[in-house]
Amino acid sequence: MKRFNDFEKMKAFKGAQEAGKNRYKDVGCLDNNRVKLANWPHDYIHANYVAVPTNPKRFICTQAPLEKTCADFWYMCLQEKVETIFMLCNLTEKGAKKCCEYFPTKDKDKLEFEEKGNKVTVKFESSGKVKFEKNTDAKVTETVFTVEGPGGLTQKTTHYHWIDWPDRGVPTADMALVELLAKARVTKGPIVVHCSAGIGRTGSVVMIEYIMDQFLSGQPIEDSDKILVKIREQRNNSIQTDQQYLFVHQVMMNYFMDKKLLEDKLKLAHVAFTEQYLKCVH
Repeated sequence: MKRFNDFEKMKAFKGAQEAGKNRYKDVGCLDNNRVKLANWPHDYIHANYVAVPTNPKRFICTQAPLEKTCADFWYMCLQEKVETIFMLCNLTEKGAKKCCEYFPTKDKDKLEFEEKGNKVTVKFESSGKVKFEKNTDAKVTETVFTVEGPGGLTQKTTHYHWIDWPDRGVPTADMALVELLAKARVTKGPIVVHCSAGIGRTGSVVMIEYIMDQFLSGQPIEDSDKILVKIREQRNNSIQTDQQYLFVHQVMMNYFMDKKLLEDKLKLAHVAFTEQYLKCVH
């Protein structure tokens, strides 16, 4: 499935280009379901709502914050009552800057961001490594922040930073992501997900949750190409590589195996798929 940008459907994105609010020129942001900031100096942020079958605003997929968009990002989290953030990239990767330092770490217990006189403060509360139930080599840090903004807005937010998910690549297809999504699923507000561009690694997470949502609500699971089209209609060019697309399938098959839901014939197919999968991703 080719990736393409139809800039006729991304007018706000084009308008924000000069203001320096977009990380990449070739990663567009669709107008039809973009997150709009209210009571703020401007309404634009490179972010889209993405639905799963039982929740029209389950996710907000967004680019990694830039220096010029940190205040926008945290204000969006306040406005949308975001309780969970997934960060799937690092600040620098392969020597290139992929994300601005938009959250405080222990040594600086709070950070302030400002957009035209509107201040947002992010306070560090606590941090630790996520302890997974199932065996995994995934390294994920869980940090709790209190976010305060204009008009007395305040929000407690849990930030999951996946440290070792390679850019344009995939982590081990174990149960780590399924466990993280289960933790986040109980929250009411949208789950914010970002990598650097907010489409590749981000799209993989969203597609897994889309399938999980159908499975857990007892709906038949749609064909995966149809699911991807639906996600891309909301967050343009979601899932960037063949590996990421295969990763989604491998995680789901491993999950169904783990839950003992595959009949013998399918178990054999799963073994064959896994062999080919590992050749593709290594």
